[in-house]
Amino acid sequence: MNVFKTALLGSAAAIVAVGSAQAADLPSRKAAPVEYVKVCDAYGSGFFYIPGTDTCLKIGGAVVGEYRAYTSSYRVSRNFEGQAVTYGAAGAVPSVTNFSNARSSDNQGYSATGRIELDARTGTSFGVLRTFLRVESYYGSDTSSATGSFSGGSGNVFSNAGTFRNNARETTILNKAFIQFAGLTAGRVQSFFDFYTDNINWEALRGSNATVGALAYTYTFGNGFSGSLSLEDNVSRRGLIGSTVGNAAILNAITGVAGADAAFKGAGAPFVYNGQVDGAQIPEIVGNARYDAGWGAAQVSAAAHQIRTSLYSSGAASTAYSFSPITQDDYGFAVQGGVQINLDKTTPYFAPGDKLWAQAVYARGAVGYLTGNNLSFEAAAVNANTFYGFGNGGTKASNGWSFNSYDCVWTALGHCDKSEGWAVSAALKHYWTPTISSGFYGSFLSLTNSNAAVAGVGNGVGALNVDEYRIGSNLVWTPVKNFDIGAEVMYLRDTYRNRPAGLAPDATLWAAGLPSWKSSNATVEGRLRVQRSF
Repeated sequence: MNVFKTALLGSAAAIVAVGSAQAADLPSRKAAPVEYVKVCDAYGSGFFYIPGTDTCLKIGGAVVGEYRAYTSSYRVSRNFEGQAVTYGAAGAVPSVTNFSNARSSDNQGYSATGRIELDARTGTSFGVLRTFLRVESYYGSDTSSATGSFSGGSGNVFSNAGTFRNNARETTILNKAFIQFAGLTAGRVQSFFDFYTDNINWEALRGSNATVGALAYTYTFGNGFSGSLSLEDNVSRRGLIGSTVGNAAILNAITGVAGADAAFKGAGAPFVYNGQVDGAQIPEIVGNARYDAGWGAAQVSAAAHQIRTSLYSSGAASTAYSFSPITQDDYGFAVQGGVQINLDKTTPYFAPGDKLWAQAVYARGAVGYLTGNNLSFEAAAVNANTFYGFGNGGTKASNGWSFNSYDCVWTALGHCDKSEGWAVSAALKHYWTPTISSGFYGSFLSLTNSNAAVAGVGNGVGALNVDEYRIGSNLVWTPVKNFDIGAEVMYLRDTYRNRPAGLAPDATLWAAGLPSWKSSNATVEGRLRVQRSF
């Protein structure tokens, strides 16, 4: 029996051994190692390593839903002042297409914005290599349909009723996209001229807040000091060109050649000559010097802005080879100073997070540095408009009689006279409790044109000198981090320091069905906003 057990066990062992040997000869597949997403804490919270790389990525975004309402009145658009027009002895009368009555425009509407952000960073021997992308999709209805969208409005029901704004619009824009490496910044960025950029207000303030194409270098000196030199897109700062050259005699006097007007007009064309923006040859040249510390920051900025313009007849018969004999190459400039104070770091009387901003900017022949957010379109939008984000089109103007904002205005002296202006703005953020905060803010803008541009001789309607202020406040509840529910009210008022030279008297305007000239116009805007950032 023992012999039998021994033989049986030996046979079983032999079978197992043979099976094991055969199994070892069979092909096998090992499971791939699992690559878990790892936290990257080198650049702050929210970053993780892209699997298989040494690049850290942060994904973020926001959704904003907003209801807006405005006080409404008639509106006379800005297509007549500071322009050469044909008019009779009584003076210039704006076209009915320039007029909207108080019932023709919606005074409330909705908007929604969806934002996606990608921030990728890689450590190198030259420092951090950073790539940033922000894409926004926008929807707006009614009063919001012309903001950040294609120009709003449907057709007129009556020729003198004005333009209805009852269309909805949708668009997607590249808000920011840039690469930073060893002090170099290239792509679509916030202008290096800018300081306060509507940080806490929702309706834009005046001043400089521009998204531009740029190629820049920043040098960090240490101890909080840095300086930047940037070449930026001229188109993003381009302003309107005006003209008060309204008849042939003035044009001939400018050129010094009798009959020179014949080169400007086609058969039967009126003797009216408009300023034309010519192509830019030189980018904006922008520089800043900045200091950052625990108490806040301070910055001074300067910019040079090329102005190239020609004078053409509004009815000229042009060919592909036509050139105006009256041209001008010139430069405008802008300078700015700003300070931001972390109030909770400077005095015990303020709550954590309380901040104060103040800045002032002066510009001559560079109105785009004064007129606000160039992504907040009101006159036109992301539609290859020649005046992308320009002048007064950059932010919503008041009701009533509107105004133009010019880089320069052609005059009877044969020169495109540069405008000058200044804007100051201030904003205060205060936390009443850790979850309830308020913003208090305002801006003042003043634009002045030359005496010749204001005079508007020769059938040209003179330009306007304008003062405008905006005052607003918001109240925000943040029940959960990065989730806000709030309301804002802003008051906007334009005051004109002169009546446009050449504008018909009020009696003539009444006879044409238009309102009297009004030197002061105002509107009140309210917003309700729900916003979630992540």
